[in-house]
Amino acid sequence: MPNLDDPFITVNNPNKQKWLVVGWPGIGGVAGQVIQKLDQGFGAETIAYNIAEDAFELDEIAIRNGVVFPGQSPKMVFRNAKLGSSHDLLLFQPTRQPDSGGLELCRSVLRTAVTQGATRVITFAAQASTLDPREIPKVSYCCTDPEFGNTVKQKGVQPIQEGKIKGLNGLMLLAAQEQGLPAACLVGEVPTLGLQMLNPKTTRVLLQAFLSLTAANLDLSHMDATIQVYEEYMLELSSSVPEIPRLPVPENPSHHFSSTDAARLDALFHEAGGDRQSAMFLKSELDRMGLYEEFEDRFLDLFRDCS
Repeated sequence: MPNLDDPFITVNNPNKQKWLVVGWPGIGGVAGQVIQKLDQGFGAETIAYNIAEDAFELDEIAIRNGVVFPGQSPKMVFRNAKLGSSHDLLLFQPTRQPDSGGLELCRSVLRTAVTQGATRVITFAAQASTLDPREIPKVSYCCTDPEFGNTVKQKGVQPIQEGKIKGLNGLMLLAAQEQGLPAACLVGEVPTLGLQMLNPKTTRVLLQAFLSLTAANLDLSHMDATIQVYEEYMLELSSSVPEIPRLPVPENPSHHFSSTDAARLDALFHEAGGDRQSAMFLKSELDRMGLYEEFEDRFLDLFRDCS
């Protein structure tokens, strides 16, 4: 009989070492999409699953033929993907993040992953950016282990100099560190206009970075058509953003302009912080007025958080 004090049930316990690859829901849906593509591409199979309803508050009901039932707890399944190399992938893609107790849940995930042979941990996140939809998103990383970080950097991925990762894609790194496992989070850029949309372009660059790190091969060409549709939609969306009155160009960019104009600039920053769809306009205004260098730190603070 399984130990019901542990929130996870193990279906089997293979001895082969694995990389735990995690994608909690976050910005642009990129973390979950990466796991889905790996699952489909490598033909993963379920090897463990959770039975712990206590990790999540019940926040909905189900209805069938007019009769109500308790809503379902989020699915949290461990699936094994065979790479044919020295290690396999242990894929973990929950459908929801808990409202509280996130670190303890991550610890439970890690305990089960270790019993399945996990020796390293990779998570994914996205970061809002003024990236043009036609540009290739950049991928950066943070990690728990300098040696593992050097391995990631050797693949052309640069470290995040300063920032935050909100939610469990970041907390998983702390849980891994407690277990003594090297762990890293790969972070991809997403345009500010598309934060609420699935982002196939960022998903692909994260997949490419991960596949390079694992020396695995996976054909991603099937994503091209979807990415083209996404780019066209994003360009159409950006062209429909309402025009905002422009600020005057100061005679000397190193000097502050009038208090009224300074207040308008502050308002633009405030708007970009609350609804960052206006950040692209703010960036273009700062460039046009020759003020970007002066306000660079403040502007970049708008995008330091990842999820």
